[in-house]
Amino acid sequence: MAEQLFLFEDRLTLLNRGLLDLTRLNLEEAKAAFERYKALYRDENEVEAELQVAEFFSKGFADAPEPRSEAPAYLCGLWESFENWTQSARYDRENIVSEIKTSFFRKMLEVIAECNMTDTAFLSDSIPTGYVYIQVGKYDLAIKALQSCIPERPHDAAIYGYLGDAYMLRGEPGVARQCYLEACLIDPPGIDWYHIKDSALLQLKDEVFRQHKPDHSLAVEWLPSHACIQELFPPKKLKLNQGIKEFVDEYLRLRKALLKRPSPKLKARLFFRGIILCNNEPLLRFVKGINFIGVRRQMKEVNPVLFSKYLRCVAAGEPYRS
Repeated sequence: MAEQLFLFEDRLTLLNRGLLDLTRLNLEEAKAAFERYKALYRDENEVEAELQVAEFFSKGFADAPEPRSEAPAYLCGLWESFENWTQSARYDRENIVSEIKTSFFRKMLEVIAECNMTDTAFLSDSIPTGYVYIQVGKYDLAIKALQSCIPERPHDAAIYGYLGDAYMLRGEPGVARQCYLEACLIDPPGIDWYHIKDSALLQLKDEVFRQHKPDHSLAVEWLPSHACIQELFPPKKLKLNQGIKEFVDEYLRLRKALLKRPSPKLKARLFFRGIILCNNEPLLRFVKGINFIGVRRQMKEVNPVLFSKYLRCVAAGEPYRS
């Protein structure tokens, strides 16, 4: 019995050592431990997936580009490829993936520092440096880095989405949702919904996706209106001397475009902006070409079911629950 317990402990020790090296991205050591485990215990399937993970990163790191300044953006793409692989391979050991992720992005920060890119707003055309800071829990740095991106990319929905993530993780959900609202006004599909950190918004996303199945692209367009009605998004306050006229002009452009070419996407965007205009109803009397009754009539035309629920919530003074 004692000998059997010793063998069991030795087997478990070897397996755990391999997993520890894998999560720390000590890839050659991890592969050696897994290969030895297979040879000793003839249990190939137990560690085969982990061997594939180690091989994935070994090859990925070996293929890193030169010059070195291109490596941070490449590594972001490598991590995205790994996430896609975990889904296609159904690799569902979330605790291992989480620990690998921590090690991976810490190494990426080292590379960013080596490249003297710490104060750079973007690692590539599409990847803000603040995204990396979020992954390693440096939320203050993430917010500062992402805010520096806005003057350069004021119409980039992903930037506002990541900024919302940083505020949410820093414990400021109100500010986070203001950022998510701004991102949705720019371009809902442009937000990184896969990584968004607002659990309530993610739950709502799943509900809306089920309603619009299988057209998830349209579901993303309608999601902001549902978030407003459920009061996940705070009311956006427009100002008479800054904001209301520009917002109305955009609304009227969308309405004109919808008249020329009916589009489900335009309907969703018009409805969303209609909610915001209704929340700023006292200001509408100062802007030509629009009125409160007309906005509500337009909302009813594009989505009578959701409009009816919206009215019930307004009358009751409470959010609609889908």
